[in-house]
Amino acid sequence: MSINISFGGVTIKRPGAYSTVDSSGMVPVTLGSLKVLAVIGQLGTGATIAAGTIAYFNDPKLAASAVGQGEMLEVMNVAWRHGADLIAVSAAAVTAPATAPTDAEWQAAIDLLQPEEVSGIIPLTTQAAVWAKVDTHITLMSSTKNRKRRRAFYGHATGTSIADIKTAAAAIPGERGLLATPCPLVADSAGNKVAKPGYYMAAAIAGLWAGQESQQPVTYKLVKFDGLEKVYIGQEIETLLEAHVCPVESVKNVGFRIVQGVTLSASEDLTQSELSVSTLKDDMSANLESFFETRYVGTPAIKGIEVIIYNDLITLIQGFEKNGWISGFIPESLKVTRNGTVFTLEWEGIPTLPINNFLITSHFTLK
Repeated sequence: MSINISFGGVTIKRPGAYSTVDSSGMVPVTLGSLKVLAVIGQLGTGATIAAGTIAYFNDPKLAASAVGQGEMLEVMNVAWRHGADLIAVSAAAVTAPATAPTDAEWQAAIDLLQPEEVSGIIPLTTQAAVWAKVDTHITLMSSTKNRKRRRAFYGHATGTSIADIKTAAAAIPGERGLLATPCPLVADSAGNKVAKPGYYMAAAIAGLWAGQESQQPVTYKLVKFDGLEKVYIGQEIETLLEAHVCPVESVKNVGFRIVQGVTLSASEDLTQSELSVSTLKDDMSANLESFFETRYVGTPAIKGIEVIIYNDLITLIQGFEKNGWISGFIPESLKVTRNGTVFTLEWEGIPTLPINNFLITSHFTLK
């Protein structure tokens, strides 16, 4: 008999554990593990791998001989330098360095990632049309049915104005995308500082994100470059943040610092607009799905099973709290209900939020 269950805005037709998140209570009333990355782009000179396949690397030397010399290897090295471990490569084309991949080649490289277990994607392009393809992919793969949650890290072209950056951000709104700015400067072999496309900066942020615990924000983390193509002033930074763009600033005697890890989501819901909180939401959902699917699906619903499931649920939630994924939960919110072969689990917790602001008032008097 076919299963036909409506949940999370879709119809479920196969056995398994599925989860959704109700974050309606996250809108503020006042102002205020390592993950696998993937790069999609063109192989470099001397590449030995072919388009149409996925290759994984966690050794820069092995990557150099496989992907060849060029931007792909450089971007992978940026991600590794900032904390990334395993990086998947999906080649859009194996062509001469001056030849750009076609739309079909980009789409084929994106589609290759569908069955893979990757968390973050760095497209080595500044083309809005390709960004749209990646955005469609991450939305599809992160859906309730596909359950392969992932996000993308984008970077704009050199010389792009703030107005055009805002326009680009508005074209791909959503919590699963992050647009980095400005473009970084990288010293060449002669010591000249050359502006690189924004996906180099995106790779640095993705590397930081991939290499630290999910509750750790990338906010105020340093990126390692030789300079910035554009040094934003305070008003420009606020404009970019309001446009849901993730800016990097130059701080005297400190370095180049990520101002705030914001996603492209326009929501005031911090589980969507803050990269770390959005990531925690993914981690907890995936954890719950994996546990209950592995432990229970396909087993008999014996007498008292609801109590056993409830005890497992509370143990998992307590584990989230111990791991620092949530700062607390409401015990009475935990519920396990059954309707035939379907078990519905609910709980309410407080995700760990980043520390973003201090408001300091100093009062001085003469006595």
